[in-house]
Amino acid sequence: MRSQSLTKGGLYRFLPAIEATPGDSVTLYIEPARFPGYLDSLSLEPKYRMYTDEIREAVSCKAVIQGIKKRETGAVVFWGGAGNKHIILPPYIITESKVSTDKIDVSVLRQLLGRRYVTGVVLVTWGSYAIGVFDADSLVASKKGTGYIHKEHRKGGRSEKRFARRTEEQKKDFLRKVSNRIDENLGDFILDDIFFGGNRLIIKPLLQECKYLQSRAHKISPRILNVRYADKEALLGSLAEITQSLVFTF
Repeated sequence: MRSQSLTKGGLYRFLPAIEATPGDSVTLYIEPARFPGYLDSLSLEPKYRMYTDEIREAVSCKAVIQGIKKRETGAVVFWGGAGNKHIILPPYIITESKVSTDKIDVSVLRQLLGRRYVTGVVLVTWGSYAIGVFDADSLVASKKGTGYIHKEHRKGGRSEKRFARRTEEQKKDFLRKVSNRIDENLGDFILDDIFFGGNRLIIKPLLQECKYLQSRAHKISPRILNVRYADKEALLGSLAEITQSLVFTF
């Protein structure tokens, strides 16, 4: 097995080769809520049953399982002859489970990739934030800012406790500020999903502070964007990671 991450454009270019898979093939689209039960109940006509155990074994691979749990978007299985066996974890949620046989069916995946998505992005580290909205591939709204937070004081005694209290207050003030900016910059849009990036330890306290995020918790992706800095450059680069697919080839 080998795996690779493909951008939306890279996956588009990959699909014609998959679609041209010769011979009998099986295509599965599996919603996140129906994984792995959909595979347990999978029943194929006799000439395709040789694929059933292969597919179940492939999907049970540790890397595939971890990827599915991390993304929670479901899975696409294209299964044909040698060298033409792929599991794709798409960037967007599969909304209907289905199976088809004979020829590879990439139509659902193409529709999924071709749909216009409006995506909110919130990048936060202690002391800086960048918030944006992407309409398809265009950044249509953005806001970045900072907030001063004292570094840890290590001298001990009352001074250390005083600095610790001040730091906690500064963090609370910063979270309130970020929460207000999220509401101001995302509130006018109907978002399909929201992605968080930066310091993952900030997610919980930010959710507790931000009523906007609380009311849209079902739209927050479980994927945490891998960004080191919360700035405009990271915001612009986040879309490439958001729209990546993970492809396993067996």
